[in-house]
Amino acid sequence: MVDVSAEIARLLELDQLEGSAVEAILTAAGWPGEHRNPSRSWATTWNRHGARAWVQGDGPVDVEFTLWFHEVQDDAPDMDAHLGGLYAAGAAKLPEVTEQLRCGAPWDRPEEADEHVADVSSFIEYRAWKVPGKELLVGVKQDDTDTPVQLVVVVRPPATEDESCDDWL
Repeated sequence: MVDVSAEIARLLELDQLEGSAVEAILTAAGWPGEHRNPSRSWATTWNRHGARAWVQGDGPVDVEFTLWFHEVQDDAPDMDAHLGGLYAAGAAKLPEVTEQLRCGAPWDRPEEADEHVADVSSFIEYRAWKVPGKELLVGVKQDDTDTPVQLVVVVRPPATEDESCDDWL
């Protein structure tokens, strides 16, 4: 599994997560960029040693690294057991990635943010921290039942008060 702690440390040092700055950091770290969105002057996706990175938004942007993923087998005889196994395999890798991030992090004591993080509904298990001007998440997620189970690291702007409340019902 690719260690992205150096890239994360550099992203956390940015004043704002802008697409061109993200591209510069990833290019300098050896991530080949791909221009998938013609409306952007900077790359929006990268691929290196089986890991993927992508940027979403205009500015500030969200940056997501997919370090591990497994496709869901639609024909699995016991889908619950199959998904449970994938979730457990991803969750077993969380401590390793969390430790890599802690060792490479440019902070002394990050503030845990597990209870006030927006947009985590697709995460099965995660850890989150508030870093000055940003949120850092590492977790296992599945966006939909027929999409891969993934272990991701996300750097993004902090949630607004409305986003973190989740009381839109």
